Amino acid sequence: MKRPIVISLLGIALAFVCLGLGAVIIFGLDVGFPANDPFNVRNISSELEESKTLKVDVDEPVSLRIDNAAGEVSITGAEVETVQVRVVKTAYESTQERADREVESIKYTIEQTGNTVTIKYELPKSMNLNNKINTVDFFVTVPTTTTASIDGSFGDISVTDISGNVDIANDFGAVTVENVEGALSVSNDSGEVNAQSIKAGNGEIDLNSEFGSITLQNANGKDVTLTSNSGRIILDDVRATGDVTTNTDFGDTTFENGSGDSLSIETNSGRVFLAKIRISGEIKVQDDFGEIELNQVSASSYDLHTNSGSIAADGAKGKLKAYTDFGSINVTNAESVTLDLKTSSGSVEFSGSLGAGPHLVDTDFGEIVLTLPADSKLDVDLSTDFGTIKSDLPITVTLNGSSNSDGDQIVGSINGGGDQFTAQTSSGSVTIHANQ
Repeated sequence: MKRPIVISLLGIALAFVCLGLGAVIIFGLDVGFPANDPFNVRNISSELEESKTLKVDVDEPVSLRIDNAAGEVSITGAEVETVQVRVVKTAYESTQERADREVESIKYTIEQTGNTVTIKYELPKSMNLNNKINTVDFFVTVPTTTTASIDGSFGDISVTDISGNVDIANDFGAVTVENVEGALSVSNDSGEVNAQSIKAGNGEIDLNSEFGSITLQNANGKDVTLTSNSGRIILDDVRATGDVTTNTDFGDTTFENGSGDSLSIETNSGRVFLAKIRISGEIKVQDDFGEIELNQVSASSYDLHTNSGSIAADGAKGKLKAYTDFGSINVTNAESVTLDLKTSSGSVEFSGSLGAGPHLVDTDFGEIVLTLPADSKLDVDLSTDFGTIKSDLPITVTLNGSSNSDGDQIVGSINGGGDQFTAQTSSGSVTIHANQ
């Protein structure tokens, strides 16, 4: 019973020995697996440059499509009447001789139908698991009136100086877009996205990076959307006729010098800083862990919420809602605002003028300091469980008989009364100062 099993095992072992001897002979003669050798360590490179020029009708827009599995893509607009393609092929092999042969065997395609140009490079099927893969870089010069669609896998992508829509999808590598007149869409799985001098007009600007920062500068369009799962978001001099929306899981968000119909910012962990912005509608900020700061930011209403961090707003107008679970709230130079301020743990400070009420200022653990115009007309309800209540503005008291009290509550009116103003703290003083 055991003898047939032994014979079978010996036969299998002999087959492996023969296979190994055959592989040694083949590799020793430097033949076999010239491109797909699973055993080679391919770390010696060879480079080969090629070029091609395509005639197009410059009176009509050019449509350029590039599908590159591995390598850099660069598109540049210029005052030319042709599409000029410069190709740099790079191959990796175990010896220089094999690399030189390999680079010549790399295939790509350039096809033209009228003013539509399609360039494509696909990786050959290979068993080699080494991280050195053959690449093809495309450097393309086009007439300025060109639309571009690029699908990349491994390599940086750049587009500059064209008038036409740009659509980019990339897996790994940085994406740079500059001086483009047209709608812009970028989706990048891993790498930074940088765009500047974008005039989208009535088109949209949509930038996405799964893992990488996003920067948009000197841009205008209809709706502007920036999304990153992990990376900071920066907007500078960005103006939208529609909505501006940003979202990042981990990273700061900064927006300076801009405008839009509405502004929505969401981050799970990061600081939010807004400065010199005009929004005709609502500004909404949702931050799980990070501070929120607004400086000279105007809107019809504000909805600011952070679970852990301070909130500061300088120069707010309109309806102001600011909630934080752990942090202070500081509102300065406000103009005709309606207040809804709440913090579970932190002080609240306010200075400026009030608009239509009712107004609410609430903190569980912290003091409340209010600086109001001397001619403010308010019905007030001021209360603290542990602290003092003091007002520089005379209060006609309907409860507790004095405008200065140790703890408890003061209910009354200032300058004959007006909109309702409620300030309450569980532990801390309540103070009203007069701003002449």
